[in-house]
Amino acid sequence: MKPIVVVTSTRTVQREDIELKHYPFIDIVPIEVDESCIKPYYDWLIFTSVNAIKLFQPYLNLINVKHIAAIGTKTKALAEDYSIPIEVMPSTFTQEGLLDSLENRLHKQSILIPCSRLARNKLTDHLREWDNEVQRLHIYEPKTNYENVDKVHELIENNEVTHVTFSSSSAVSSYFEKYNKIDNIEVYAIGEITEEKLKTYHQGCKVAPRATLNDMLNKILEEVE
Repeated sequence: MKPIVVVTSTRTVQREDIELKHYPFIDIVPIEVDESCIKPYYDWLIFTSVNAIKLFQPYLNLINVKHIAAIGTKTKALAEDYSIPIEVMPSTFTQEGLLDSLENRLHKQSILIPCSRLARNKLTDHLREWDNEVQRLHIYEPKTNYENVDKVHELIENNEVTHVTFSSSSAVSSYFEKYNKIDNIEVYAIGEITEEKLKTYHQGCKVAPRATLNDMLNKILEEVE
């Protein structure tokens, strides 16, 4: 019998070996950008997500940039679809992984980071500690899709699914700010940051070996076989 897995991220995949139920917990709401605040030149442009690339792409013609970095294979792949050359992509798909990749390379550089209004500050703060000029440009914000959260809770309560996956801290908060700990099915986190957020709600989970949806689904298959 195939595992029945809830995917709560905005992205999904096609799989024949798993029955997927796609209920994104987060809707992406664009934020209007004041173009006058975008400088004509940056040493570095850093994309932390697929959404950042999608929403910043119309503004790329406003800037000249020497180096571009991205977090995650999906982010890099979309950049390449837009003919955006990615110079650095960390092997660990987190802000911490990118900082490790860029350590000792960035000093007194101008850096633009288009991102979510609720994105973690770690990347920005560390780059500034390295004496860089960092502009954090908020181009979107997450909004909870409560209809999907309620639907997934109903599926969990009725034992209609075997696993639920969380791909971001925002998705975790969307569920657990309304509902209690999940005890009757397996919970999976896409990576350590999402795992840490689940821990704040005292929710146990298993973690994918790499921070991708497919890796999370592959780990589920390994566990059920």
